[in-house]
Amino acid sequence: MPEMYEIYEKHADKYDELVRAEDYQNNLRNLLHETVNWRDLSVIEGGVGTGRVTRLYIEQVASSICCDRAQHMLDFAQGALSEYEDKLKFLRADNLNIPDLDGGFDLFIEGWSFGHSVSDCSTADEIKSVTDILVHNATKDLKPGGVVILLETLGTNLDFPGPPHEKLNIFYSELEQKHGFQMKKIRTDYQFQSNEEAARIMGFFFGEKMCQSVLKRNNAIIPEWTGMWTKTI
Repeated sequence: MPEMYEIYEKHADKYDELVRAEDYQNNLRNLLHETVNWRDLSVIEGGVGTGRVTRLYIEQVASSICCDRAQHMLDFAQGALSEYEDKLKFLRADNLNIPDLDGGFDLFIEGWSFGHSVSDCSTADEIKSVTDILVHNATKDLKPGGVVILLETLGTNLDFPGPPHEKLNIFYSELEQKHGFQMKKIRTDYQFQSNEEAARIMGFFFGEKMCQSVLKRNNAIIPEWTGMWTKTI
């Protein structure tokens, strides 16, 4: 299994194969559109990856600036979303270093990327400091009444939701207790063509232990839990 950042730098096609199988029941799409009226919004998206979250809203918005630390991912997303090129701008930027974009935006969204910045931390104090930076970057270019939506994992191939490790537990607690975010939990299960396909694709991204765990389920549907944290500025 390649290292996580190696996947983002070199294996966008395999990553996209994984995320396209995610949320087969459209629970995330439905929740996003129940929460926000996306029509004609101006959006900033952090950690765009191959555009899996972008696809959930792009038809309705006026524009979106899509940021990612990996040019490889940005190139893939630009090709995958080419039919919306008149609405999109792609910007190479890490979540911890999103440049000032002159304000006036309606919404900031990110999916499963802030958690990576937190997971790189070594101590609880560092996690809290990084959380402050991430929240600042998510809010600094929004106009009054703007909305922040953060999508992060509550567990993959698990039967019950919860932070997969203590670093994310601290991060989620900071979002809610210090920064005033509200959280909702949903199922975003994967559906593959077969159990063997599920094990192959998920094993490439998550490792051999996940591969063997998926095979034991003997099911093409693999449970996944997602948290959506929201805040109005």
